[in-house]
Amino acid sequence: MKKHLLLFALFFVVNIAVAQNVGIVRKNYFTTVYDTSLMTSIEVLDSSTIRLGTINPVSGVVSNIGNKEYTSSINLTGATINPYSNRYYIGKGTNFLTFDINAGEIIADVPVSGSLPSSYFQNFRFNNSDSTIYGMLPVNFYSTYYDSIAMMEIEVLDSTQIRFASLNPETGKYKVIGNTSFSNLYTLAGNSIDPYQMLYYYSAVDTLIGIDLYTGSAYSTVPIQLPPNGIFENITYSCRDTAIYGITRQNHIRSIFDSLYMDSIQVLDSTTFRLSKINPTTGVVTFISPKNIGTGGNLNGGAFIDPFTMMFYYSNGNQLVGVSMITGLISTRVVKTFSSNAFAFDMMRSNQNCYGAAKMRLNWPSGMPKIKSVMKEIRLYPNPAQTEITLDFNSPFSKIEILDYRCKLILETKDKTINISSLSDGLYFAKITDENEKVFTCKFVKN
Repeated sequence: MKKHLLLFALFFVVNIAVAQNVGIVRKNYFTTVYDTSLMTSIEVLDSSTIRLGTINPVSGVVSNIGNKEYTSSINLTGATINPYSNRYYIGKGTNFLTFDINAGEIIADVPVSGSLPSSYFQNFRFNNSDSTIYGMLPVNFYSTYYDSIAMMEIEVLDSTQIRFASLNPETGKYKVIGNTSFSNLYTLAGNSIDPYQMLYYYSAVDTLIGIDLYTGSAYSTVPIQLPPNGIFENITYSCRDTAIYGITRQNHIRSIFDSLYMDSIQVLDSTTFRLSKINPTTGVVTFISPKNIGTGGNLNGGAFIDPFTMMFYYSNGNQLVGVSMITGLISTRVVKTFSSNAFAFDMMRSNQNCYGAAKMRLNWPSGMPKIKSVMKEIRLYPNPAQTEITLDFNSPFSKIEILDYRCKLILETKDKTINISSLSDGLYFAKITDENEKVFTCKFVKN
């Protein structure tokens, strides 16, 4: 056990040393011209560039990576990191860009293409448990009709369908997964992947959609349970405690009498913001913040989680805000500082959260059972636990494995009652393998 704890401690130190919070730095270049009307020199925007950068969440300092900068435009509909190959991905129109995180250079700029009449791959995320990029394909369908005024045939948008797909960043080729078309449009509120259960979640305004990564079909569709005028955004999955976090933006409305219209109208009175988490099975949103933290996030800035300090970081414009995932209170709020003329740090992503995660839900040929049906077959108590746990499992089994939140093996036993007093506090998985090699999992917390 000491050996395992030592290895975990060493891994912690190494991971912190190479932790990177990466995003796109935007910079403006100005030219000085003489204005004859004002009789003075003024600066006018000459051009804009992007480059890769990192941000220090403690100081707010944004540092450029490498010496390369580009005049390329970018999409704000998706960005992700492959922490194993040190690659950062973002869209550019109908192309897909790959940045080398070490050098800051664009090493691939490929057109998005595939079997459908769509060249857009959006709302995408890298899945750490199978090293694959998943996202959404908006497919537009048009109707042709004859315009008697223009004396010609024109195309008009008839409908839009959303398909689920994976993408090869080296070639830009996407692979459609399954046959399901989603009518629920995604928003910039965010998306996340549960790498353990192989599920992709995205916000469709007032609905949380879960997609099975194996089949591309809807795994869950639940209304987001918030009071009227509430929005759950900046969605990010935490591998540390297997929960989906975000910022709840709650608009408070009051009615006033408008003497001009002689009627009551509703006006925005105030807005509150709280760190929250959502249950993807029920859609119930639980507030972590006990009170209004006073600042919300801008969606293009992005959000990321530090799994070691249990901090949720998001951008609110010119600041980087860190909120404790334990207390829900703001721990840090620092102003972003840039090199000359840089003014924005967009689509930030981190390489720490979910690093090394392994899938727990396998793609059984007969079709995957829902998590709930699996969990009913075993019972673990107490949970949370301090010194020992007991597994109530009626079927014969060959072994029980205890895994940490990264799915790294901590111990293996054949005893139903397991001493966990030497484990560090945190989230763990119990993985039970029966005599037929069927695997069951459940999670518990040591505190």
